[in-house]
Amino acid sequence: MKNYDLRRKMALKQLERAKIAFADEEERDIVQELPSRARDSLEVQETSLNGRNGRAEGFLGWEEFFENNERYTLSERNFEFNTYFTLPKSCQDASIPVFIFHHGAGSSGLTFANLSKQLVEKLEGKCAVFSFDARGHGRTRPIDLSKEVTYDLEAFIYDFVTLVNLFYERHLKKLVVQKLSIIFVGHSLGASICTFAYAHRTAEIRERSLGVCMLDIVEEAAIQALQKVHSFLISTPNVFNNYNEAVDWHVQHGLSRCRESAQVAIPALFTATKTQKVVRITNLNDFRPYWHTWFKNLSHSFVALPTNKLLLLAGNDNLDKELIIGQMQGKYQLVVFQDSGHFIQEDVPRKTAITLIDFWKRNDSKSTVIKTNWGEN
Repeated sequence: MKNYDLRRKMALKQLERAKIAFADEEERDIVQELPSRARDSLEVQETSLNGRNGRAEGFLGWEEFFENNERYTLSERNFEFNTYFTLPKSCQDASIPVFIFHHGAGSSGLTFANLSKQLVEKLEGKCAVFSFDARGHGRTRPIDLSKEVTYDLEAFIYDFVTLVNLFYERHLKKLVVQKLSIIFVGHSLGASICTFAYAHRTAEIRERSLGVCMLDIVEEAAIQALQKVHSFLISTPNVFNNYNEAVDWHVQHGLSRCRESAQVAIPALFTATKTQKVVRITNLNDFRPYWHTWFKNLSHSFVALPTNKLLLLAGNDNLDKELIIGQMQGKYQLVVFQDSGHFIQEDVPRKTAITLIDFWKRNDSKSTVIKTNWGEN
């Protein structure tokens, strides 16, 4: 009863905070993942910063964080998807966690690079991680450029479900392991996709699903932020003289707070032109007609998921009504990192890794006692 009263007091306090109008700083933080590529006359040439042979000097490549880079051609989806993953080095343990990531709008699969490395190191290689570039992002490309491309929530969901099924069939299913525990982790828009895609799992994946984790997304705040995103897009540079300048700008403006993460995550957002300038890959103005589909009914759907749930927030800890009620009822776990910006997985990868591992241990074996020591990032 005391625990319930304490939880109720905390939730009521959050409700009061949620009634306060969002400050400009908070609005800016929520939409920081929403840059746009300028539509100009720059002639783009494809370059790869993500391989040993194509990486610009001074930057970290995907192979520093993942063991595999594989492309999945999905003709029915009209896309060739770029994926990154690492499989367990050992399957001797009774249970192996599998962390499947989905990035947010304007980002790429390498936003989870540093976090994935931390997870693999802390679990001594006894886990799997999977990340990819969604349609319109990173190195994922349409097959037929003449066909119309949509960016509504349903399109993202079915891309995700298809890729997860393929990854499972090609790699996870072949592992000789007693138990696989799959955890879906999404950042911002990716969190919405993970939540709504949960009902579309195959029977085999359903049996092995442990839970869903949302990184820094609250439905009410996200919808309000999208209404004011135009001014942010205008003030965000889309072209830089080189990759170093792009990384420096994002770090200096607080969009990236961990230089090691920025060194791999930011270059993945750009491609080089023949004039040696770099231009942003994702044009979020193309997404504008679909924004209204991305977050509608997210909080209720997340709370109602019939699985273990974790909501990891950064900086401000305002919750909307559905999340407050769910928190009061103990329907999900809430963790807030005050020292992080919107890109939690990049800013505090060590803390995020520890939180995800604790989430897995706590729910994989209900008798496990968790003793968290954050230490340094």
